[in-house]
Amino acid sequence: MADYSANESMLGYLYQARYALHAALSRIQSGSSANVRIEQLDDVSFDTPGTPTELLQLKYHTDPTTTIPNASADIWKTLRVWLDQAPGHSFSQENPVSRYLITTGRAAKGSAAHFLRDRGRDLNEATKILTNTAETSKNDKQQDVYSMFLKLKPEERSALVSTFIVIDNEPLLEDLEVELQQKLYFAASEDKRPAFLRRLEGWWFQRCVQHLKDKTAPPITVAEIQEELELIREEFRRDNLPINPEIYDIVEEEGAESDFVRQLNLINVTGPRLAAAVSCYIRAFAQRSEWVRDDLLTPGELSRYEDRLKEAWRVRFWESREEIGESAAEAEKIKVARVLYKWVEQEADIRIRDMCREAFVMQGTYHGLADHREVGWHPDFEVRLATLLESESA
Repeated sequence: MADYSANESMLGYLYQARYALHAALSRIQSGSSANVRIEQLDDVSFDTPGTPTELLQLKYHTDPTTTIPNASADIWKTLRVWLDQAPGHSFSQENPVSRYLITTGRAAKGSAAHFLRDRGRDLNEATKILTNTAETSKNDKQQDVYSMFLKLKPEERSALVSTFIVIDNEPLLEDLEVELQQKLYFAASEDKRPAFLRRLEGWWFQRCVQHLKDKTAPPITVAEIQEELELIREEFRRDNLPINPEIYDIVEEEGAESDFVRQLNLINVTGPRLAAAVSCYIRAFAQRSEWVRDDLLTPGELSRYEDRLKEAWRVRFWESREEIGESAAEAEKIKVARVLYKWVEQEADIRIRDMCREAFVMQGTYHGLADHREVGWHPDFEVRLATLLESESA
């Protein structure tokens, strides 16, 4: 069967976004204030306000042994883009823009790409090879760009080639992830960097989507990237934990068969309050699972947190039972139970870590404990739940 797979193209787009972040972080670390554009002036470009400084063409090959010969489409498609960009195909040595061909392939020794690398450059030899290729190649698909290149004046051709820099043997998509983690050495400890990078890339990919929706959109600024880095770094402090923004997309799901919902039904919590409780429960479960998966919690931290919650609940629960006595009517029991639950909803602020402020973490964890009958709201919640379950079973 013919292979119509678009896998390599899709990987190329993902590589473009990831490489743009990698390049931006590299320039920030070197003190550059250049802003980032994607799919505007080039695949990726950098500019100072109003003035492009670097244009990047990215060519992704899943096989890193792929070579870049003189008639390679990588080279001539790249030149075609740059020739189309220059008004009248004119190039000047004044205020030159650096033009990069970034590839995961490798430049063959003695090829034009070899002489255009950022090490051991030989512009005269590269120009000679490119000119000879344009004059002699029989590649029908590239005759138009060959013609455009040959029509350049000698000084224009030299100016274009002088700005052409080949960066070959660049890391593959998965290896680039490792390099990105290394660039975040200043932001998080080694064991936390994978989670830090996932959070940063989640923001970055969303920001790229916003940027790509409008071809005339302003660039992604250095200030934006630095601000996001600082926000994430704050979340990865020892007294904080990161909250996945997508957690807030979780809304009420069916939970009627859960004991924590039965407990709320016992005290007449319904409607939006019940929906909010279910959402908190699911969000807390998802976020806690993510923390465990990313190894962001210390050993026993979750169980110690649950113990703190149970201790705070226990004092108030027995206080409410003592207040009404053993012979209280059902209405009185429900009344004190609703007061206790309101404390969880609106008043309690028991954090897993001091700077982790999101209320759903505590509230959802309480619902998890209620689901295991380790806490409850109704003074007789254990007996009532057992009766309910017997009734449902019957």
